[in-house]
Amino acid sequence: MTTDTAPRRWPIVFTVLMGTVSVVLTTNVVNVAIPSIMADFGMSQIQAQWLSTGFLASVTATMLASARLVERLGQRRTFVLALLVFVAASLLAAASWNGPVMILARVLQGAVAGVMQPLALVVIFQVFPDDQRGKAIGLYGMGVVMAPAIGPAFGGFLIDLFGWRSVYLAALPFCLVGLLGARRHMPDRRADAPARFDWPGLVLLSAGLAALLSGISAVASDAGRALPQAGAGVILLTLFLLRQRRARHPLVALTVFRHPTFVLASLLGLIYGMGLFATTYLLPLLVQGVQGLSPTATGLVLMPAGLVLAMIFPVSGRLSDIWPAHRLIPVGLAIFAVALFGLSATGPGTGFWALAGWILIGRVGLGLTLPALNLDALRGLPDRLMQQGSGVINFARQLGGALGVNLFALLLEMRVADHLAAGGDAPFELHRFYEAGAEAARASGAALRALTRGFSDTFIVLGLLFVAALIPAVAMGVCRGKIRKDPAGVRR
Repeated sequence: MTTDTAPRRWPIVFTVLMGTVSVVLTTNVVNVAIPSIMADFGMSQIQAQWLSTGFLASVTATMLASARLVERLGQRRTFVLALLVFVAASLLAAASWNGPVMILARVLQGAVAGVMQPLALVVIFQVFPDDQRGKAIGLYGMGVVMAPAIGPAFGGFLIDLFGWRSVYLAALPFCLVGLLGARRHMPDRRADAPARFDWPGLVLLSAGLAALLSGISAVASDAGRALPQAGAGVILLTLFLLRQRRARHPLVALTVFRHPTFVLASLLGLIYGMGLFATTYLLPLLVQGVQGLSPTATGLVLMPAGLVLAMIFPVSGRLSDIWPAHRLIPVGLAIFAVALFGLSATGPGTGFWALAGWILIGRVGLGLTLPALNLDALRGLPDRLMQQGSGVINFARQLGGALGVNLFALLLEMRVADHLAAGGDAPFELHRFYEAGAEAARASGAALRALTRGFSDTFIVLGLLFVAALIPAVAMGVCRGKIRKDPAGVRR
């Protein structure tokens, strides 16, 4: 560590916080805007889910490239370049004239988010001594979790006042502060001899994810195209895994999967991501479509859960220290499953506080699960694999998010169509529920019943997935018991 960075440590934390808040805030406020965007562009729900899926898939791919970019460009240049791309993507999204343009802008924003989040933590680790890192990361983390807590309410307020385009501009002041801070305070460290970057691996991963997710989305509209696309995605992702086994500098270190506890933790991380991001996408659609709430009211419904999630992370981290993590994980999964079953029973007459309560309970379950899951996953790895294991767990969670939004958006679309068909009713375009003057759409009893039942079915299936996740969660405890009996070479 060079002495010249010491006086600038806390300004550096503030700088990287501004960059991270920019991407996190935009991620959350856009979800509240999706119903309005659907109405304005006449987008189907399957098309609209790409605003979230495209973002998450892009995050998943570029997160693995973040370290290599820093090695070549340096921390300051990578940070500044990422923020400039984010500003350009935000302006493009705000000026979008159709759905595909906006989806492209969201993919670019996701690419920045994938680079920005790992970079911020690395910078903090490098400029602070070991005895101050916990305090720095704690203050940084508090700022990061507050953005999604207040973001939906702030976004809903902006939408009601200025329209959905304003949510893409909300993060620009944070970007400006981050750019100015980077110019004045951030170090510009880079590797003297950077390792070769696995560009073929990144291309295989990105193409495989795009083909797989596109194939899943096509099931509802063009089943004949869906299977070849999804099959091509599976083949490309298989080739990606084969390359990772042979590459000298792989994007994903597959050696971590030789440890059974870590394999189970990665599976749970995938499921956790599916639940977290699928509900983040679905809930604004539920409360604006079924309950008919305004964007501002939607944000206020979501805000208590966000605030509780921000407060529970330190508590759950402490609980993980005093209570075995593999016992805490099933409790969190079960609480989230109960909340999903509660949401499945909501309808047009469900009150504001009942909705907010079920959402809050679900976030408590997720908040209890994540610190314990990360802790137990890494405890099962030797020290030399800690860094790779951390990256893989984050990768699994982001991949689960992309798959979860895609799959459960498709399930919602199909179940609504099935309920309409079962009642002998004509197909109904869901974006009509979110248009200005949507009372006519809501007055259609058959359409509203189909939408309500579609959401109910979707939340039930998601809840059953988390019930099934209790099996690998319990298996982690069994593996942990075996490790205690034979701990050779394993970090406890």
